[in-house]
Amino acid sequence: MTTEEKLNYLTALGLSEKAAKYYLQYDTEVWAVVPAFRLLKPLSDDLEFYQGRYRELLEQWQAEGVLEDTDPPAAALLKAGASPEQIQRLAYDKTLQAYELLLYQLDDHTGSEVSDAFDKEDFSRCSYGQLMEMGPDKNPTGRYLFEVHGKIPFSQLNKSCE
Repeated sequence: MTTEEKLNYLTALGLSEKAAKYYLQYDTEVWAVVPAFRLLKPLSDDLEFYQGRYRELLEQWQAEGVLEDTDPPAAALLKAGASPEQIQRLAYDKTLQAYELLLYQLDDHTGSEVSDAFDKEDFSRCSYGQLMEMGPDKNPTGRYLFEVHGKIPFSQLNKSCE
């Protein structure tokens, strides 16, 4: 795949051209950039939902009188005085935190979290998992996905690269 094709894929996935070019500089025989963003696209879209549409849905469900049945925790927070914007922000922050923690663990190639928990054990001889690109034939290419925990939401990347 050419650099131009990769650029087109990344922009189709939602990155600005500037952000896509920035990340493509790291695409090498070892690191796979496009598959990393392909993996993250649904998660980024989910986060974007919690940045805008979730508040609208809360307000819609509240107006329709179905919020208690549809989202009881949000209904309880509204009843306690929280605003829809505060609930949306809480949902967004907790979702982002969960995604980042999970993705960080998938990125933790050194096993440092395990080593910290078991300081008397030697895990240096223990295998570990790592995210790897698969080619169109569904076989591993040998290129790794890297630092996926810091690449969502895409809108944040686009702003930081502008």
